[in-house]
Amino acid sequence: MYVSLGKRKNYLYCACYLCRPKFPINRISMIFQLVSRPTVICLACLFGCVISRAQTGPGGVGNTAGTSSLKMWYRVDNGVTTAGTSVNSWTNSAGVSALDISETGTNRPTLVASGPNGYGEVSFNGSNKLTTAAGVLTSSNFVTNQASSFVVSRADNTTQQSCVYTTDPLEVPRFSTHIPWSATVYFDIGDCCADRIQTGFTNAELTNYASWTYEANTSAGKQLYRNGTQSQTVAAATLTYTPANNPTHRFNIGGFTSGTEGFAGDITEVIIFTTKVNTAQRYIIQNYLAAKYGLALPAAIDLYTRDNNGNGNYDHDVAGIGRFNNANQQTDSRGTGIVRVLNASDLEDGDYYFWGHDNGALSAQTTNVPTGVQGRFTRVWRGQEVGSLDDFDIEFDLANLGSVTASQLRLLVDTDNDGSFSDETVVGGGVISGAAQQGTSTSYRFSNVTALITGGSNTRRFTLGTTNISQTPLPITLMKFDAEVDNNNDVKLMWTTAQEINNEYFTIERSSNGLDWEEILKIPGAGDSKTARSYSEYDRNPLWGKSYYRLKQTDFDGSSTYFNVRSVIVNRSFRDVVVHPVPANDVLLIKYPSSEKIVFKLADQFGREYAITPEIDQDGASIPVSTIPPGIYFLYITNGREESHKKVIIE
Repeated sequence: MYVSLGKRKNYLYCACYLCRPKFPINRISMIFQLVSRPTVICLACLFGCVISRAQTGPGGVGNTAGTSSLKMWYRVDNGVTTAGTSVNSWTNSAGVSALDISETGTNRPTLVASGPNGYGEVSFNGSNKLTTAAGVLTSSNFVTNQASSFVVSRADNTTQQSCVYTTDPLEVPRFSTHIPWSATVYFDIGDCCADRIQTGFTNAELTNYASWTYEANTSAGKQLYRNGTQSQTVAAATLTYTPANNPTHRFNIGGFTSGTEGFAGDITEVIIFTTKVNTAQRYIIQNYLAAKYGLALPAAIDLYTRDNNGNGNYDHDVAGIGRFNNANQQTDSRGTGIVRVLNASDLEDGDYYFWGHDNGALSAQTTNVPTGVQGRFTRVWRGQEVGSLDDFDIEFDLANLGSVTASQLRLLVDTDNDGSFSDETVVGGGVISGAAQQGTSTSYRFSNVTALITGGSNTRRFTLGTTNISQTPLPITLMKFDAEVDNNNDVKLMWTTAQEINNEYFTIERSSNGLDWEEILKIPGAGDSKTARSYSEYDRNPLWGKSYYRLKQTDFDGSSTYFNVRSVIVNRSFRDVVVHPVPANDVLLIKYPSSEKIVFKLADQFGREYAITPEIDQDGASIPVSTIPPGIYFLYITNGREESHKKVIIE
């Protein structure tokens, strides 16, 4: 065990490099042992160091292995399964599978693809809901006498009496939140209703997206926050929810099993801890939600501002570490992304470090890299230090990326914050080696990193690079994916990979609206390839008008990744419409390349229109013409944006 003495801000520190936190000597007992030089050992290290585990909950608070107080976590970007746009189920991201929620039939809510800040939303109409199975709220997973709850939602109106979530049937004890309840918001845990927390809000505050935070414990009572601003606090008389009192209890989002008092509005995220998170953890979660969904926080707790438009919109997978005071801190976080930060030196009151990314692909690119580096992640992260830290460890989980040689990894830091990595050097501190694999895991750690928080800038960008892209390739590298309409009105689909690892096949999917997708092509992958490969395929029967294409890549183990969506517009001409027989005397058959709603019109050569009633099927349309006088006619077909016509003869 290596032990060092450090000195900063009039404190003497013991730094055991097994545990790595530094403690002021006036807070812990010390043992001094005289050897060749004085050595300081903290008693905590004598009795064994705590092996840290990355926290993968919201913002890096709590774990998702189902073993922490994080019991429920429903996020719109994970675990939503649909039939069309109807939501069948929503996986509990907290790892307690018994608390997955689902619904069938007309009670299902709707998934809307475009919601706040580009994330989707689950839309409820007042009668639909999602629910657990009966009896799964048990003493092993949901007994609680305290809680922290976070909801991101907006209501369609302010007069409704609705349940965003609730235990059902709604008896005592209860665990519920109502946003709104007749223009108020209230939360309850325990016996109803004298000690519930309830306060009124304006129409705008209820009908626009906001994060609602509710906290409760026996010593501090109950608190309610909207977008980080505290609205109310009440003393708590009773704070116990014990589902064993009613083994038929369910947990519902959107309303009761009976369908009454249902929520009408949209929800993007619900987070429930069965303990009260500490102040530093609450700040971190509130900043994670604000960045993700584009919400505004008060300046005092808006600790991560790299999510703002002017700062680059590093909105995604935001996580943080920090310390409010000695009793309220978060020291090891990973969150929903692949980056973990831990072992911060000199983490004092008011010190925090946050990070998020630009939503770039987790694929490698060979451009904008420093000398000696062959490739880097397209994704770029940006951090933000609040207060003053000395250093910390930063770790990347590179699961499913093939073989990795740790010595070839490089932490790339944009030391001048100009958005470019190509001008960084080892001497300048922007190209950092020394990654170490953590046991047999897929995680690789850079220790004692200072480059992200020193040198006059505490908001630096960073990413991960490799000095040998053929041996440590990072993930499958998609160099481009394009879709274009050729001269024959076919859609040509082209993509290029720099390398492929464990790649079984590609799938091309098509959509008429960007929401509902169908598989149209399946193309074998190269397995493992270290050289650039180009692919091209055709959609010979594309949709008429605007349509969308996306590329999906699937590994041999079944895991898959989606790449960027491309759109095209196919303008069909009259030669693409097939009408037969010619001449016709009974039925006119029409084939046309479109899945859109089509309007038909039949007119003679003088412009007089004839009433027709086409019968539509998957092969096209048929029009009875036996009652129409013989002659020369023109058949017009339109989808509302474009029109085609064809000359026909009726005998």
